Amino acid sequence: MAFEAVRKSTAPEIVVEQILKKLQSGEITTGARLPSQRELALSFGVGRSSMREALNALAVMGYLDVQQGRGTFIAQELPGTSPSISKLQAALKAGSLLDVIELRETLECKAAELAAERAESLHLRRLKQALRDMEDSRENYRRFLQADVEFHTTLAEATTNQIFSEILRFLLEKVVGHHETFKTTLISLEYRSRSIHTLKQVLACVKREDGRGAAEWMREHLNAIRRELKDIL
Repeated sequence: MAFEAVRKSTAPEIVVEQILKKLQSGEITTGARLPSQRELALSFGVGRSSMREALNALAVMGYLDVQQGRGTFIAQELPGTSPSISKLQAALKAGSLLDVIELRETLECKAAELAAERAESLHLRRLKQALRDMEDSRENYRRFLQADVEFHTTLAEATTNQIFSEILRFLLEKVVGHHETFKTTLISLEYRSRSIHTLKQVLACVKREDGRGAAEWMREHLNAIRRELKDIL
């Protein structure tokens, strides 16, 4: 007979549990906009870092929709069942991946914009080859990830800014580490196809020197992993 060990809950876990209870009771409704992290932290009597961890975990599990520049909303469609303790703990760990994605969004959208202005023919050939490799290896996630990282690395190099390229290369190494930790080999073939599609659009924008378009398609590419996380925990 197996039992889960009794343990003291951390502040982020308590916040998550309280928000879930308010959802179940109907006190918070789908689509509702949450107060700022500062206001929520004051309401719960916790630090802002704990509040951020809790909101990241809820977003990972599919309860929140974080819209950059607009705020944080309760998702329109909520998961069908309450999360287990193990899933909640996994979501809290995976929340750090959202911090990486947030930084990637800031840096890589700008990289896409700069690449549209500065990319040379060699960069375009390497980007195109990376996409071919992604398509050829979509059934083998390790090879798919390797090709995906090659695309992002090449795009950073296409900025022709060495410091920018070095920072993004370091960040991409962190990304690979997170993929290993969270076993993202489980992500769906649908996500992989969407990933290829969005990067094709990035490349098309870079080719026609459309910096704004390249940045927007890169943002869509990075947002896709946020939506996928809830299904791989």
